[in-house]
Amino acid sequence: MTILQQKPEWAKGGYHYYVGRIEKSLLKSPNDPVLLQKGCEALTLYTFGFIMEEADRLMRIDYNGGKELYSQANEHFNQAIQYGNKSLMLKFEKYNGWISNQSDLTPKFNDEDVPNLFWTAAAYGGAIKSSRGNPEWVILLPRVGQLLETALTIDSNWNKGAIYSAMISYTMSRPDPPNKKESIAEDFFKKAVIASNGLDLGPYVTLAESVMIPTQNRNEFTNLLYKALNIDMKADPDLALANQINRNRAQWLMDNIDEFFY
Repeated sequence: MTILQQKPEWAKGGYHYYVGRIEKSLLKSPNDPVLLQKGCEALTLYTFGFIMEEADRLMRIDYNGGKELYSQANEHFNQAIQYGNKSLMLKFEKYNGWISNQSDLTPKFNDEDVPNLFWTAAAYGGAIKSSRGNPEWVILLPRVGQLLETALTIDSNWNKGAIYSAMISYTMSRPDPPNKKESIAEDFFKKAVIASNGLDLGPYVTLAESVMIPTQNRNEFTNLLYKALNIDMKADPDLALANQINRNRAQWLMDNIDEFFY
């Protein structure tokens, strides 16, 4: 994984290879909770960072091609969900009843479970987004919040504010939106920025897309993306890969700004 941090421009091919290695290992050890969690994380990150990005771009020039890529992404996210859920079910007997709302008994999650809770939530979010409104997936949106909010109570600053950043988009899309949801999303944004010392592009891009496009605030959309694009990419090596993906996203959003505002 070190080479992917040092050379994020190699990330797509590197991550595809990395995911393949994990999935081959899972064929030999299908009930290894740690390996299943790694599979969920790697497949979700790869699919969000590359396939979904390609699908968004292709959709504007080749609708059928874009749909095909979204379908491919949905299959990957579905597999990632299975990895994440299985990992948690192997560790906690009560997990399946809890995540499906068939039981009020919450498993005794701890710090070690936060990555699995987060990436399983991300996989669900990706599956819902890539389904493009399929009600069979949309109805599962509360699971995203259930997993993220549980992780938030255990370690709110985990991974330099990644949970806060994810809560920005969830707050804006949740089926039971709170009053002043934009203000709540902006509060999560501020917490995410503090947790990463302002070095993570993710919160800026997420707030721009999740809040400023729906509210048609073009000026703040532009300000957020300019700030993201001016963050020093080398300041935090741990964020190099995610920042490269988000930088590409931010530049694409800026290049296509007229598509989002009217």
